[in-house]
Amino acid sequence: MCVSTGEAEFSGTTLYGGRLRHPEHGLIHVLGYRNTVANLADGPNAMVLHLPTYRMGPRNFLSVGSASDLLKNMVDAVKPVGAGPLTDTMDWMGADAAPEVQVF
Repeated sequence: MCVSTGEAEFSGTTLYGGRLRHPEHGLIHVLGYRNTVANLADGPNAMVLHLPTYRMGPRNFLSVGSASDLLKNMVDAVKPVGAGPLTDTMDWMGADAAPEVQVF
């Protein structure tokens, strides 16, 4: 979670945590972070993201470039798809039921 040096309002925070095997460094941990912020201070402000780690520097941060919706797209990809509203004519336990969910 981040904090700011002056008054600010944070919203829409999305976090991603993952692990992968890097060919050079072995098992590494990956963090994705995104939010929307409104500066409510009278002047300049700064967001501070606390990452308790050993030997982290600018080389450890990657820009997403033109893929600024990367984390939003990941969230959208895992949202359950609704079956839609129930109607009086729908037999929700019968043939008109939503398709089965597959986990793979």
